[in-house]
Amino acid sequence: MLDPVAVAERGGGWASPGLSHATGVSFHSARVRPGDAFFALPGAAQHGIAYADAALSAGAVFVVSDRPHPRGVTVPDPAALLLGLGADARARLGGVVIGVTGSAGKTTCKTLLAAALGAEATPGNFNTPFALAQRLIEAVLTGHTGKGTRLVLELGVDHPGEMDTMLTLTRPTHAVVTLIAPSHLEGLGTLKNVAQEKLKLVDAAEHAFVSAQAATFLSAAQRRKVTTYGFSGADVTGTLTDITPSGQTLSALGTSVRLPFVGAALAENALAAIAVAAYVGDDLQAAAERLQGARLEPGRLQVHRLGRLTLLDDSYNSNPASAAAALGALEHFPKPHSAVLSDMLELGSEAARYHRELGTQTRGLDCLVAIGPEMRALTETNLDAHHFETFDLDALRPLLPEHGTLLVKGSRGGRLERLVAAILEDRPVRA
Repeated sequence: MLDPVAVAERGGGWASPGLSHATGVSFHSARVRPGDAFFALPGAAQHGIAYADAALSAGAVFVVSDRPHPRGVTVPDPAALLLGLGADARARLGGVVIGVTGSAGKTTCKTLLAAALGAEATPGNFNTPFALAQRLIEAVLTGHTGKGTRLVLELGVDHPGEMDTMLTLTRPTHAVVTLIAPSHLEGLGTLKNVAQEKLKLVDAAEHAFVSAQAATFLSAAQRRKVTTYGFSGADVTGTLTDITPSGQTLSALGTSVRLPFVGAALAENALAAIAVAAYVGDDLQAAAERLQGARLEPGRLQVHRLGRLTLLDDSYNSNPASAAAALGALEHFPKPHSAVLSDMLELGSEAARYHRELGTQTRGLDCLVAIGPEMRALTETNLDAHHFETFDLDALRPLLPEHGTLLVKGSRGGRLERLVAAILEDRPVRA
């Protein structure tokens, strides 16, 4: 448990008298669980202290902030303290700590890797330094500290130097890099910078697993500590067979697994999980069985069968690589093929070019709806696309198909989960 007095001493501050020990930590008031210490951090728009009482009402036992509170631990820099406590926790962990990064597929790879290894993992897309610190602290608080510990951490970066912070914090023993592709270019500038930032993870780890695509960015020195994976031109290769709307069979390293999802990109993440399992000496048949039961995070090519319509919910996020992967998966589902796509954000000065390329890729669709100002460039190369400057559910509804397959995909700013929710509410779900 976290002693509030010890937390205060670690942060160079003081604790209000009579505070209870904490059994966890949180820094978002909506995600507080009973027993948490709530870190009320300074924010760009509002200070976290504004949510302190809500966090306490939700079960937090004390507040950690640079602003005083009657039930608080007051320290000069609560953000630095949270990261420091995370680093302290990491120092107590034994076993295998795997960092996962990439321009697309990080969360899915993390989920499948954790399933294959029977490991603990960061939930959802918790991939920021504060979220990683929280997960490390909780690993210690729940007793996952021995040599048999396995922890999979997703590392997301959108500006230079962020990976350095996360590597200092997490000190991964092993690494997985899924893809190097255009993403977060507003912060990182160029594809070369994307590669440089993400491949710092390879340098930090004892051994790394890198997709054949991402391996083209490796230096000769990095390549010596890397196992590549992919469906061709890799150290560990796999094959896909029996691809149907209900799943696909992946065969690799002498074992096969029926994956309950479709798409080469998703299967490549499963291949990475098998490669890592083999490297750490796991029984591959047991790993395959655990993979078969894995469930993807919401908004990642989730399949909903709604009468005559199949809905592919890939609404969580979008960039050029993940959009191309989603369109590839769409090909395996019943026709006619339709899609609602929203802006791919954070592409900087290259945004128009990538949206025009997406327009070319979508020409074969039976119906395409493009939403957002960036999507105007898509209509230059796909003249059949219906374009909306902003999200308008009432205007969209008449364009939605009654049968076939509909792909919904966009960046977080497009909030296309609103469309998914409306479709699921309007139509009956069939198993």
